[in-house]
Amino acid sequence: MPRFQHDQAEGLRRLLDRNSLRVVTISSGNGGSGKTRAIINLAGALSEIGRDVLILDENPAGQGVTAALGLEARFDLDDVMTRKRNLDEVIVRGPAGLVILPLARGARSLSQLAAAERQQLVDRCSRLSIPVDTLLVDAAQGGASTLLWPGLAAQEVIVLAGGGAAAITAAYALIKRLSGECARRDFHLLVSDMASEAEARTIFGNMASVARRYLKVSVDFMGHIPPDDKLQHAALLRLPVVAAFPDAVAAKSFRRLAEAMTSWPQGDEVSSGFDDFMRRLIHSGCIPANAATTSH
Repeated sequence: MPRFQHDQAEGLRRLLDRNSLRVVTISSGNGGSGKTRAIINLAGALSEIGRDVLILDENPAGQGVTAALGLEARFDLDDVMTRKRNLDEVIVRGPAGLVILPLARGARSLSQLAAAERQQLVDRCSRLSIPVDTLLVDAAQGGASTLLWPGLAAQEVIVLAGGGAAAITAAYALIKRLSGECARRDFHLLVSDMASEAEARTIFGNMASVARRYLKVSVDFMGHIPPDDKLQHAALLRLPVVAAFPDAVAAKSFRRLAEAMTSWPQGDEVSSGFDDFMRRLIHSGCIPANAATTSH
């Protein structure tokens, strides 16, 4: 295809993508995996290429994206639910154009809303004034999450796995749990702190094979994040690495990951806006989890 035709096709695809909302949950099987930093860096890279990203932070005060960026959330979704604040007043604006919606208290109350209150919340979410085409979800770690984020509300689930045996085992256990509790059949695997893509692909190949055999789920290789001391320096500066150190190896890696995410096809369950996502989220929060019982 001639270059100008490729550019036109790519421009049209991105324009059409703006009419829908991509919802991505990033999860890890254990604490200390760098999940929150990965979300911050992916958000920074996505914003850099023109995506309108909103990070949903379910973590309690002092944890999660908001805390990692050195920000303080004065309000959260609960204040919207109780009509104390509108959605725009709850939004926290961070460095490098990052935008966060704190959810901690509100997430715990979603399933308790009466039908009329649910609809009122959805209506208030329809009045969000900022453009959003990508939601990145920083869910509370493990069983602390009160919502079935990856099951029904999220279109895509990225599982973050480190290179060590314990981290790999934890990532597989997470895939097992989500496939059982949420009937999730497909996952993206992102391997962190791995020097070469070949090593990362070896880890992926082993996990994907076992997951396909015993869990009957599909795991695809999203990419890898190489070790880079600039990641830690960026974290200390409370910035995405693409903003703090644009030429760093890790910055280039996150840009590749962001570009890959924009090329993912939209699934059948597409949210047309933030209010539609909230409607799905309320529904998912009202469905009890069904624990997995498989033995592998």
